Amino acid sequence: MSAQFSPLPSALRLPARFGAPKVGFAWLGMLARFWRAYDTRRQLNELDPHLLRDIGVTRLDAQLEATRKPWDIQGG
Repeated sequence: MSAQFSPLPSALRLPARFGAPKVGFAWLGMLARFWRAYDTRRQLNELDPHLLRDIGVTRLDAQLEATRKPWDIQGG
């Protein structure tokens, strides 16, 4: 049994009975993307130097990535 990951805090998640988000709730999807960007950038900035070396990222690169705004997301 695997736990399902959700990038939103539990207070912002809709109960399953609501089904798929409607067009009016598209902003929730964007909020989820912003939250995930913020959280993963924070985690990257907290990595130990040896882990950063393993993934080929310098401390400066990690710090610069962490300072980006959550809505500064590349791709779709």
